[in-house]
Amino acid sequence: MLANAQVGALQHTDQPPTIHVIFPVPGGADVRHHYLEHLTWLNAVGDDRVGSGQHHTNAWTNDYAIGYRLSGPSDDLADMLRRLKRVFEPIEVPREFAEQERDILEREYDLRTGGTINANAALEMEAFLYQGNQIAGDPIGTPELIRALNYDDAKGLHAETHRPDRARLLVIGNVSETQLANAVEEAGFPDLDVKREDIGPPPFALASIETRIFRYPDPNAAPRMILRKVVALPEPLDFDLLEAQAALARNILDTNLPGGLAGPLRFDAFVTRSFGISIVPVDESHIELIFSAEPDKGIGFAAMQSAFEGALNNSARGVPATTYDRVLKRFEGFWPDWSNEEKVARWMADYTLSRVSILREPKSERQMRKIGTQIDAADIDIILAALSGPGRTAIAFIGTDPNP
Repeated sequence: MLANAQVGALQHTDQPPTIHVIFPVPGGADVRHHYLEHLTWLNAVGDDRVGSGQHHTNAWTNDYAIGYRLSGPSDDLADMLRRLKRVFEPIEVPREFAEQERDILEREYDLRTGGTINANAALEMEAFLYQGNQIAGDPIGTPELIRALNYDDAKGLHAETHRPDRARLLVIGNVSETQLANAVEEAGFPDLDVKREDIGPPPFALASIETRIFRYPDPNAAPRMILRKVVALPEPLDFDLLEAQAALARNILDTNLPGGLAGPLRFDAFVTRSFGISIVPVDESHIELIFSAEPDKGIGFAAMQSAFEGALNNSARGVPATTYDRVLKRFEGFWPDWSNEEKVARWMADYTLSRVSILREPKSERQMRKIGTQIDAADIDIILAALSGPGRTAIAFIGTDPNP
C-alpha cells in the first residue's frame, strides 16, 4: 500500500524493512552535497556507517537528492528510525574527521571516475548535452573541487537542506502501517507533514540544436563510438508511460527484424562488431538516445556514424506491424508478473524508490497496471521520428580511427 508519496511511503514486501530518508536538492546536487552526505552520515552513525551486525547502512547523492538508508530486523524498526533521525541533527564531527572525509571523496573519484576514458567522456558529453540544466553537473566532482570543500560551508548547507519539511520517508519491507506508526511515535521521528515543502523535479530546457565531436585518441583503447542525442517530443507525455514507450522502442531497434538496427549495422552490412542502445526519458517532453558501438574490420569512425544515422532514419519511417507485434509479445518482461503478489511487491518497491529518488510521485499498482494498455505502434513511430530529427548530439570517438 502506498501512502502520501511526497512525504512518506510504505511498500510491503516479504523482506526485512529498509528505511530511506531522502532530501531533495532544489537547485541541483553537486560535489558540495556529496561531501555533505558523507559528513551527515558520519555524524549520524559514526563508525557504524558501513553497517555492522544485523543493521546495514548506506548513503548516496544523485543529481536531484541526498538519501540515507538503514535496514535490519522488523523488531528493530523503532531503533532504526531513532538512529536515522540523527540526519536532521546539526553536524558536530571533529574537524580532523571532516578533513579526512575529503580524502575519502578523492578516493571515490579515483575509483569511479578518474583516469577512465568512458567516465571522462560521459562527463564532457553530459555537460554539453544538458547545458544550462541541473543534471549537467556531477556530484562526484573533480580533485580540485573536492580539495576546495569547506567544513563550515557544509554545516551551513546541512541546516538549509536537511529539514523535516523537505524530507521524504520511504519504508520497504514486512511492516504494517500500524507497526510503522507506532515505531515513528516511539522513536520520536519528526512529523514530516508539518509545513511540508513539496519539491518536484526541475524543468528541463533543451539547449540549442548542435552536434559536438569529442575525440579520445588513446592508442591503447579499443576503437569505439558513443553517440548520445537529446530531442524534444512533439507533445509532453506522462513520465511512466514515456519510459515504457522508450523501452519498447529501444527493444525494436535492438533487433534484426525489419525496422531494427541489427540487420543494417551487423548482419547485413557488417558495419559494427557489436553495439548497445538505450532510450530514456529526461522528463515528460524530452528523451535521450545512447548508442555505443565497435567498428567492424576496416570500418572507420565516419562510416560507422553515417551508417547508424542512416539506419535510424530508415527505422523512423515507421516500424512494420509484424515487427511491432513480435517485439511487443516479448515486452511483457518489462513488467512484473501481475498474478504473483511477491514479485509485484518487490517490483513496486523498486519502482517507488526510483521515483522518489528523482523527486517524482510514484503511481499506485493499479495505475501502473494500466500503463501497458496505453501503448500502441503510433507512439513508437513518434519516438523514432523524434530521435532521427533535430536534437542536441554529442559523439565521442575513442581510440585510433581504424580507417581515417
